[in-house]
Amino acid sequence: MFVAINRLQVPAEYATHLEGAFGRSAGMAGVPGFISFQLLRHTSEDEFLVVTTWQDEASFEAWRASDAFQRAHAETNPNSPVRSRLDTYRVVLAQLAT
Repeated sequence: MFVAINRLQVPAEYATHLEGAFGRSAGMAGVPGFISFQLLRHTSEDEFLVVTTWQDEASFEAWRASDAFQRAHAETNPNSPVRSRLDTYRVVLAQLAT
C-alpha cells in the first residue's frame, strides 16, 4: 500500500470554507487503485491533513496525471491562503480492525 498526505496550513478564518470545499467534491470512488480518503483537522493548530491510501504508488501517480484529478482541482483559487506540502509513504505494516 501507498499513502499520500497533503499537509495544509489553513488560516482559522478559512477553515470552514476548506471543509465545505472538500464536502462538495465528488469523491474518488471508482478511481483505480484508490482505497481510502480522510480529511483530518488538527485539534489545536491551523493544520489539515488530506490522507489518501492507494494500492500502490503507480495508482497514485496515475490519479495525479488523470483528467479526473485536473477536474477535481480546477476550481482551486490561485489566491488561496492555504499552503500545502505533499508527503508520500510506503506502508510497511498495517493492522485493520477485525
